[in-house]
Amino acid sequence: MTGEDKSLDAALKALKKAQRTAAEAPQTDAKQKKASASHGAAPFALWAKIVAACDMIWNGWLKPVTRFFSPITRRIVGFYRWSFRTFAYAGPSGDPTLSRNRAGFTVLALAIITIAAPFVLVQQVIPTISRTIYDAGMLASMKEDRLFLGRPEMINPERDLFQVMGCRDIKGCDGGDNTIYFRLRDNIIMDVKYWTTRFEPYDPAEIAGAMVSELNDCTIRYYGRRVKALGWYPYIVSASCVPV
Repeated sequence: MTGEDKSLDAALKALKKAQRTAAEAPQTDAKQKKASASHGAAPFALWAKIVAACDMIWNGWLKPVTRFFSPITRRIVGFYRWSFRTFAYAGPSGDPTLSRNRAGFTVLALAIITIAAPFVLVQQVIPTISRTIYDAGMLASMKEDRLFLGRPEMINPERDLFQVMGCRDIKGCDGGDNTIYFRLRDNIIMDVKYWTTRFEPYDPAEIAGAMVSELNDCTIRYYGRRVKALGWYPYIVSASCVPV
Protein backbone atom coordinates (compact mmCIF):
# COMPACT_ATOMS: atom_id res chain seq x y z
CA MET A 1 0.00 0.00 0.00
CA THR A 2 1.42 3.32 -1.09
CA GLY A 3 1.54 6.47 1.05
CA GLU A 4 -1.35 7.97 -0.83
CA ASP A 5 -3.48 4.88 -0.19
CA LYS A 6 -2.67 5.05 3.51
CA SER A 7 -3.64 8.72 3.65
CA LEU A 8 -6.91 8.03 1.84
CA ASP A 9 -7.71 5.13 4.16
CA ALA A 10 -7.03 7.28 7.25
CA ALA A 11 -9.24 10.04 5.86
CA LEU A 12 -12.10 7.57 5.25
CA LYS A 13 -11.80 6.22 8.80
CA ALA A 14 -11.84 9.74 10.24
CA LEU A 15 -14.93 10.58 8.16
CA LYS A 16 -16.79 7.45 9.34
CA LYS A 17 -15.86 8.21 12.97
CA ALA A 18 -17.17 11.77 12.61
CA GLN A 19 -20.44 10.43 11.13
CA ARG A 20 -20.85 7.99 14.01
CA THR A 21 -20.19 10.77 16.53
CA ALA A 22 -22.72 13.04 14.83
CA ALA A 23 -25.33 10.24 14.82
CA GLU A 24 -24.80 9.38 18.49
CA ALA A 25 -24.90 13.01 19.72
CA PRO A 26 -28.72 13.51 19.42
CA GLN A 27 -29.29 10.16 21.13
CA THR A 28 -26.98 11.16 23.98
CA ASP A 29 -28.72 14.54 24.35
CA ALA A 30 -32.11 12.81 24.34
CA LYS A 31 -30.97 10.36 27.03
CA GLN A 32 -29.61 13.22 29.15
CA LYS A 33 -32.86 15.17 28.79
CA LYS A 34 -34.88 12.07 29.64
CA ALA A 35 -32.71 11.42 32.70
CA SER A 36 -33.07 15.07 33.78
CA ALA A 37 -36.85 14.93 33.34
CA SER A 38 -37.00 11.69 35.30
CA HIS A 39 -34.96 13.23 38.11
CA GLY A 40 -37.25 16.28 38.18
CA ALA A 41 -40.39 14.12 38.23
CA ALA A 42 -39.05 11.84 40.98
CA PRO A 43 -40.79 13.70 43.86
CA PHE A 44 -44.12 13.52 42.04
CA ALA A 45 -43.60 9.82 41.31
CA LEU A 46 -42.99 9.27 45.03
CA TRP A 47 -46.13 11.25 45.83
CA ALA A 48 -48.09 9.09 43.36
CA LYS A 49 -46.82 5.92 45.08
CA ILE A 50 -47.85 7.25 48.48
CA VAL A 51 -51.32 8.10 47.17
CA ALA A 52 -51.61 4.64 45.61
CA ALA A 53 -50.60 2.98 48.90
CA CYS A 54 -53.16 5.03 50.84
CA ASP A 55 -55.79 4.14 48.27
CA MET A 56 -54.98 0.43 48.68
CA ILE A 57 -55.23 0.66 52.48
CA TRP A 58 -58.43 2.73 52.39
CA ASN A 59 -60.27 0.73 49.71
CA GLY A 60 -58.76 -2.65 50.56
CA TRP A 61 -57.89 -3.32 54.17
CA LEU A 62 -60.34 -0.81 55.66
CA LYS A 63 -63.14 -1.35 53.15
CA PRO A 64 -65.71 -2.65 55.72
CA VAL A 65 -65.30 0.61 57.68
CA THR A 66 -64.78 3.00 54.80
CA ARG A 67 -67.85 1.78 52.93
CA PHE A 68 -69.95 3.88 55.32
CA PHE A 69 -67.93 7.02 54.50
CA SER A 70 -67.48 6.30 50.79
CA PRO A 71 -70.10 8.85 49.56
CA ILE A 72 -68.13 11.63 51.28
CA THR A 73 -64.63 10.34 50.56
CA ARG A 74 -65.41 9.86 46.85
CA ARG A 75 -66.25 13.53 46.56
CA ILE A 76 -63.16 14.57 48.51
CA VAL A 77 -60.84 12.38 46.40
CA GLY A 78 -62.58 13.63 43.26
CA PHE A 79 -61.92 17.21 44.34
CA TYR A 80 -58.22 16.50 44.88
CA ARG A 81 -57.90 14.76 41.49
CA TRP A 82 -59.74 17.54 39.70
CA SER A 83 -57.60 20.19 41.41
CA PHE A 84 -54.32 18.48 40.51
CA ARG A 85 -55.31 17.82 36.89
CA THR A 86 -56.64 21.35 36.47
CA PHE A 87 -53.85 23.38 38.06
CA ALA A 88 -50.71 21.18 37.86
CA TYR A 89 -50.71 20.76 34.09
CA ALA A 90 -50.02 23.35 31.40
CA GLY A 91 -50.24 23.42 27.63
CA PRO A 92 -52.96 22.65 25.08
CA SER A 93 -56.13 21.16 26.49
CA GLY A 94 -55.75 18.11 24.27
CA ASP A 95 -52.16 17.32 25.31
CA PRO A 96 -51.25 19.03 28.61
CA THR A 97 -47.85 18.43 30.25
CA LEU A 98 -46.95 18.36 33.91
CA SER A 99 -45.46 21.66 35.09
CA ARG A 100 -43.10 21.37 38.04
CA ASN A 101 -43.85 24.88 39.32
CA ARG A 102 -47.61 24.56 38.92
CA ALA A 103 -47.56 21.08 40.48
CA GLY A 104 -45.55 22.35 43.45
CA PHE A 105 -47.95 25.22 44.13
CA THR A 106 -50.93 22.89 43.67
CA VAL A 107 -49.58 20.33 46.16
CA LEU A 108 -48.80 23.13 48.65
CA ALA A 109 -52.32 24.59 48.32
CA LEU A 110 -53.93 21.15 48.73
CA ALA A 111 -51.74 20.48 51.79
CA ILE A 112 -52.89 23.75 53.40
CA ILE A 113 -56.52 22.86 52.66
CA THR A 114 -55.99 19.39 54.13
CA ILE A 115 -54.57 20.84 57.36
CA ALA A 116 -57.11 23.66 57.70
CA ALA A 117 -60.24 21.71 56.76
CA PRO A 118 -60.43 19.52 59.93
CA PHE A 119 -59.94 22.59 62.14
CA VAL A 120 -62.72 24.52 60.40
CA LEU A 121 -64.93 21.43 60.38
CA VAL A 122 -64.52 20.73 64.11
CA GLN A 123 -64.46 24.33 65.31
CA GLN A 124 -67.09 25.90 63.06
CA VAL A 125 -69.11 23.65 60.77
CA ILE A 126 -70.09 20.79 63.09
CA PRO A 127 -71.01 23.02 66.10
CA THR A 128 -73.07 25.33 63.86
CA ILE A 129 -74.96 22.43 62.30
CA SER A 130 -75.54 20.84 65.73
CA ARG A 131 -76.86 24.10 67.23
CA THR A 132 -79.14 24.69 64.24
CA ILE A 133 -80.62 21.17 64.46
CA TYR A 134 -81.12 21.59 68.21
CA ASP A 135 -82.71 25.02 67.78
CA ALA A 136 -85.03 23.80 65.03
CA GLY A 137 -86.27 20.97 67.22
CA MET A 138 -86.63 22.96 70.44
CA LEU A 139 -88.28 26.04 68.92
CA ALA A 140 -91.29 23.85 68.17
CA SER A 141 -91.82 23.51 71.93
CA MET A 142 -91.29 27.17 72.88
CA LYS A 143 -92.78 28.30 76.19
CA GLU A 144 -93.93 31.60 77.67
CA ASP A 145 -93.43 32.52 81.31
CA ARG A 146 -93.28 35.46 83.73
CA LEU A 147 -90.07 35.72 85.74
CA PHE A 148 -87.88 38.17 87.61
CA LEU A 149 -84.61 38.54 85.72
CA GLY A 150 -81.40 40.33 86.50
CA ARG A 151 -79.16 42.20 84.09
CA PRO A 152 -77.63 39.99 81.34
CA GLU A 153 -73.88 39.43 81.37
CA MET A 154 -71.80 38.92 78.25
CA ILE A 155 -69.89 35.66 78.76
CA ASN A 156 -68.56 35.07 75.23
CA PRO A 157 -68.16 38.11 72.94
CA GLU A 158 -67.01 36.01 69.98
CA ARG A 159 -70.28 34.07 69.96
CA ASP A 160 -72.38 37.02 71.14
CA LEU A 161 -73.46 34.87 74.11
CA PHE A 162 -75.23 36.35 77.17
CA GLN A 163 -76.25 34.80 80.47
CA VAL A 164 -78.92 36.10 82.85
CA MET A 165 -80.12 34.91 86.23
CA GLY A 166 -83.84 34.68 87.03
CA CYS A 167 -86.35 33.45 89.59
CA ARG A 168 -90.09 33.06 89.97
CA ASP A 169 -90.42 34.66 93.42
CA ILE A 170 -88.88 38.10 93.98
CA LYS A 171 -88.15 37.16 97.59
CA GLY A 172 -86.13 34.13 96.49
CA CYS A 173 -83.79 35.86 94.04
CA ASP A 174 -80.72 35.32 96.19
CA GLY A 175 -78.72 32.99 93.98
CA GLY A 176 -79.88 29.81 95.75
CA ASP A 177 -81.82 26.81 94.55
CA ASN A 178 -84.63 29.04 93.29
CA THR A 179 -82.32 30.62 90.71
CA ILE A 180 -82.71 29.75 87.02
CA TYR A 181 -79.98 30.55 84.52
CA PHE A 182 -80.97 31.52 81.00
CA ARG A 183 -78.85 32.29 78.00
CA LEU A 184 -79.25 34.42 74.89
CA ARG A 185 -77.32 33.80 71.68
CA ASP A 186 -77.50 34.11 67.93
CA ASN A 187 -79.88 31.68 66.26
CA ILE A 188 -79.94 30.81 62.56
CA ILE A 189 -83.58 29.74 62.68
CA MET A 190 -84.57 33.06 64.28
CA ASP A 191 -82.39 34.88 61.74
CA VAL A 192 -84.40 33.32 58.93
CA LYS A 193 -87.67 34.18 60.67
CA TYR A 194 -86.65 37.79 61.31
CA TRP A 195 -85.35 38.31 57.76
CA THR A 196 -88.54 36.96 56.23
CA THR A 197 -90.92 38.85 58.56
CA ARG A 198 -89.03 41.98 59.65
CA PHE A 199 -86.29 42.31 56.99
CA GLU A 200 -83.60 42.42 59.68
CA PRO A 201 -81.37 39.91 61.51
CA TYR A 202 -82.13 38.46 64.91
CA ASP A 203 -79.92 40.19 67.49
CA PRO A 204 -79.64 38.72 71.02
CA ALA A 205 -78.15 42.03 72.23
CA GLU A 206 -81.51 43.71 71.59
CA ILE A 207 -83.26 41.11 73.75
CA ALA A 208 -80.66 41.63 76.48
CA GLY A 209 -81.23 45.40 76.22
CA ALA A 210 -84.81 44.95 77.49
CA MET A 211 -83.40 44.03 80.92
CA VAL A 212 -81.96 47.41 81.91
CA SER A 213 -82.21 47.17 85.69
CA GLU A 214 -80.55 44.95 88.27
CA LEU A 215 -83.98 43.31 88.70
CA ASN A 216 -86.71 43.23 86.05
CA ASP A 217 -90.25 41.90 85.93
CA CYS A 218 -90.27 40.12 82.56
CA THR A 219 -92.55 38.11 80.33
CA ILE A 220 -90.32 35.92 78.22
CA ARG A 221 -90.51 33.34 75.50
CA TYR A 222 -87.86 30.64 75.68
CA TYR A 223 -87.06 27.08 74.69
CA GLY A 224 -84.98 24.27 76.16
CA ARG A 225 -84.29 23.35 79.75
CA ARG A 226 -81.44 23.39 82.22
CA VAL A 227 -79.54 20.06 82.33
CA LYS A 228 -76.35 20.52 84.34
CA ALA A 229 -74.90 17.12 83.43
CA LEU A 230 -75.04 17.94 79.71
CA GLY A 231 -74.32 21.66 80.01
CA TRP A 232 -77.72 22.60 78.56
CA TYR A 233 -79.44 25.92 79.22
CA PRO A 234 -82.82 27.38 78.31
CA TYR A 235 -82.55 30.12 75.68
CA ILE A 236 -84.61 33.30 75.70
CA VAL A 237 -85.77 34.46 72.25
CA SER A 238 -87.91 37.45 73.27
CA ALA A 239 -88.54 39.47 76.43
CA SER A 240 -90.79 42.30 77.58
CA CYS A 241 -89.53 43.75 80.89
CA VAL A 242 -90.29 46.44 83.47
CA PRO A 243 -87.64 47.48 86.04
CA VAL A 244 -88.56 46.60 89.63
